[in-house]
Amino acid sequence: EMSKAIKEILSNEKKFTEVAKVAFDSVDTDKSGQIDGNELEKVMVQIASDMGADPPTKEDVMEVLEHLDEDKSGKIDFNEFKVLIKDVLEAMLEEN
Repeated sequence: EMSKAIKEILSNEKKFTEVAKVAFDSVDTDKSGQIDGNELEKVMVQIASDMGADPPTKEDVMEVLEHLDEDKSGKIDFNEFKVLIKDVLEAMLEEN
């Protein structure tokens, strides 16, 4: 069951990091070790599509980028990305 799997991922740091790493690598298409605005937009559009929501605007993408980009580098590194994955998983848990 979906919510059981999500709870397991969220409660197991090693498993959570593995899941986040796979997601990060699939988003980090240029393999720079960081996610830029274009890469973030692609993943947000994909998530919106999966959830049956409207695609995000450029403003939405910039807002999320600014929210996650703690060191204000203009890009999201893996640790910053893990926060996004945690948020997404928790949101999915609330829906189920």
